[in-house]
Amino acid sequence: MQLAFDFPNRTPSAAGPATGAPTAAPAAAPVQAPVSGRPPRGRSRLLKRIQRVLTTPTDLVVTDNRRTMISTRHRGELLEVRLHHMFLDAPDEIIEELLSYLAEGNPRASRRIGRYIEDNRHRIKERSRRVMLRTGGAHHDLAELFDEVSQTYFAGLTDDVKITWGRLPPRRRRRRRSIRLGTYTHDSQLIRIHPALDQASVPHFFVAFVVFHELLHHVVPATRTGSRIDHHPAAFKQRERAHPDYERALLWETTNLDALLRFRG
Repeated sequence: MQLAFDFPNRTPSAAGPATGAPTAAPAAAPVQAPVSGRPPRGRSRLLKRIQRVLTTPTDLVVTDNRRTMISTRHRGELLEVRLHHMFLDAPDEIIEELLSYLAEGNPRASRRIGRYIEDNRHRIKERSRRVMLRTGGAHHDLAELFDEVSQTYFAGLTDDVKITWGRLPPRRRRRRRSIRLGTYTHDSQLIRIHPALDQASVPHFFVAFVVFHELLHHVVPATRTGSRIDHHPAAFKQRERAHPDYERALLWETTNLDALLRFRG
């Protein structure tokens, strides 16, 4: 029987302006309660702990997968347990939950492991994709705007962030009801600005404010309370409201939102 613990294949993005882990079936019947001990620091130590709680001959394969963090499969009489390398130096309490999950498919252990994986998602390598940066626009140059905003509000401490115009949206028969004017992707440290803002009717100050908003996501990280992730915590909102164009930008957006929604490229 196969057990799998998949991590959602996604890249979290923070939206700009205008805008439980699975329960698994048991891999094998338990022999005894998980054995306590020091956190394992390598494959062999972790394998020994796993072998103590499973009835079948077991092998351990350490992976660098991007999606499946835990899985098992039978190779004849041998049960192969495949774990992401993040578990090699996991805290002892997480190893205990892992053993309970492998032996019994314990739902509580499943949820705890899910939180551990989420907290360590930075150790999951993203598939490298080359992004063609396009900063020049018909009416607004994102490279110039980025430098202006970075120097003025972030003391130039955002040099590791990249920016580009997003792709033109597909043509739709129905009018869109919402629009993300900007997004920031943490893993690739990339800001994408919606091409609807590259119009003569969109003022310079508004595009600059959207860039500022996305750079704030880089400087002020999201916070987590339980399973809830807040991409706009109090510190973020405080700095955003302190921007001199905050009120003017919100007013312009509200007044011109219909025109932005009608944008077709």
